[in-house]
Amino acid sequence: MKVLLVLNTENGILGASETFISSHIGSFKPNIHTLVGNPGYRIVDQKKGNYLLSRHVLLLMFRWVLRLLKLTTVAEQDTVAVSRFIKSQKIDVVLAEYGPTAVSVLDACKNANVPLVAHFHGYDASRHSLLEEYVDKYKELFNYASAVIGVSRLMCERLEAMGCDPEIIHHNACGAAVTKRNSSTQSKDAFSCVMVGRMTEKKAPFLSLLAFSEVARMHKGAHLDVLGGGQLFNACIQLVKGLGIESQVTFHGECEHELVFRKLREAECFIQHSVTAQDGDMEGTPVGVLEAMGMGLAVVSTRHAGILDIIDEGRTGFLVDEYDWKEMAEILSKLASDSDLVSSVGLRASEAVLSQWTEGKSCSRLKQILTGCLNNDDRQLTGRG
Repeated sequence: MKVLLVLNTENGILGASETFISSHIGSFKPNIHTLVGNPGYRIVDQKKGNYLLSRHVLLLMFRWVLRLLKLTTVAEQDTVAVSRFIKSQKIDVVLAEYGPTAVSVLDACKNANVPLVAHFHGYDASRHSLLEEYVDKYKELFNYASAVIGVSRLMCERLEAMGCDPEIIHHNACGAAVTKRNSSTQSKDAFSCVMVGRMTEKKAPFLSLLAFSEVARMHKGAHLDVLGGGQLFNACIQLVKGLGIESQVTFHGECEHELVFRKLREAECFIQHSVTAQDGDMEGTPVGVLEAMGMGLAVVSTRHAGILDIIDEGRTGFLVDEYDWKEMAEILSKLASDSDLVSSVGLRASEAVLSQWTEGKSCSRLKQILTGCLNNDDRQLTGRG
């Protein structure tokens, strides 16, 4: 099976939080090609930076003239190029990461007569403005796609509500890369917590920091490492200073995944107060939560989207209602005073991830979905309209 993975992204670069896409690419090697970048600027070879549509000045001018004469558009030129690439490389199935990406290559897949799998991850199935813009485009996508993947059960329900045939919807959360935690060398009074991820509205870092501040006042040995950048980064630093806990919180900013893993291995507790943003944006199933669970941390999070799929409350982690940072603080305080509880919950969390939610198991399920599309391609390629 030869797979083409497509991702629309600026500058042809994967986001720091998109490690799951790297795992998808790795799982299909050597039988995979990638197109990363926006329509008209897709990069075929990540190492060499070769573009699907040549950036030679003469060809750029030729395509520009065609668009100026209104004989074609960037989208149409991109469709022709992607379709030719699919045929020339004898691609069997196209995997499009995120809904809008799938829409952008839909016509190319039709022209090349290959199955298309649309992989939804979060905002692409929840943000109000995007859903309004893509309402008709998604219906067309659902009519052609051989499979549509959601990373949480709630997302799968939303995709069905948008008009997708439930027979082609698959639930498959992205998996965690699991490594062992370091042996604890901390003092009895220490309590090490960690936050990981971009500081955006749906991750509500303010609420996590408010909850930790309550623990920090009662447990002077408590410390929080915050890894990730984002639009709320500076505001979070100001909040920590205002709360008077700057000596107990370390901001690392955007960092390599190696540092993330090191801090996870050293920590006891993982905090993430995910909420539904005002524009409707929601999590899928956060890989950071899965990685923390896999490493045996006690996770304290919210009853939100795919987090509900992976945490058995009180057994493999702890959940509170969205915006209830005071209850989150109470749970953190309890954990800070009970190392045995931290260990037992962390152990059960690790066992749960190893049995169901590892990177390998997620990629194995993805392979099964794509293989199933090849077995059913006659029905799928005729459409269901």
